[in-house]
Amino acid sequence: MGEIKLIAFDLDDTIFNTKKELTPETRRVLYRAAELGIEIVPSTGRFWGAVPDEIKNLPFIRYAVTLNGAAVYDVKNSRTLARFEIPVERADLIASVFDDLHVIYDAIIDGQGYMNRALHERVKEVAVGEWQYKIIHDLRKPVDDIHELMKSLDRGIQKMQIYTQDKELRKNLLAALPVVFPNNLFTSSIHNNIEINDLKANKGDGLRFVASHLGLDMSMTMAFGDGTNDTSMIKAAGIGVAMGNAVQELKDIADHVTDSCDNDGVAEGIKTFCVGIDDK
Repeated sequence: MGEIKLIAFDLDDTIFNTKKELTPETRRVLYRAAELGIEIVPSTGRFWGAVPDEIKNLPFIRYAVTLNGAAVYDVKNSRTLARFEIPVERADLIASVFDDLHVIYDAIIDGQGYMNRALHERVKEVAVGEWQYKIIHDLRKPVDDIHELMKSLDRGIQKMQIYTQDKELRKNLLAALPVVFPNNLFTSSIHNNIEINDLKANKGDGLRFVASHLGLDMSMTMAFGDGTNDTSMIKAAGIGVAMGNAVQELKDIADHVTDSCDNDGVAEGIKTFCVGIDDK
């Protein structure tokens, strides 16, 4: 294990607690790590515009892995460094499958979410609480026909998502979709969603890109996560850390399991593996 020079982390239920807060202790430890020259890299399923201000306003954030690795973003220069997108023809086929199901789905294009107008009006049916309703509803632009929108593009779709409260349907889709669309990656960050990316778009490769861009060996990286969309990142990092509240699948492949997001698990993990964090 090399000296840690880069720390990547998921947002919801990882760096944020279940109240969607960045606690004072976790904030303090992030600032201390940055003071010691460690790169702090958010790695999220969200596009950069949907990242909460508590993270955006951290002055030391230079890079972010967004949309599960579909876009590696240079925060300081407001530009995308790497893109791994779903080709339009394939995204259109995937959307056609969703049209025949009782689900709500969206598409993220160039860092903006879109959703059919009829589905946009039904977000409350699938949202888990007010926080998720606002994220889905307020950050998606309603359009008359998402198929026509996608066909008008000269580039691919960064990410698609399904939302459903039907647990059996979600389970069946997670099993069937990878068989029908083997060039896509199907993961989940919360119990009512499925996230769809191109197979080349994943948090692990996003982390590798940032490390290479900075000239760092992967042994010098550390990553925290809680959901299946964090699996590739936890495997790729020099030290992959699963939260205490993580899905069992992630805990099984992690190098270390820290405390839960409600008990400053990220801060605990950083203090465990990074030298000098608590030196005053």
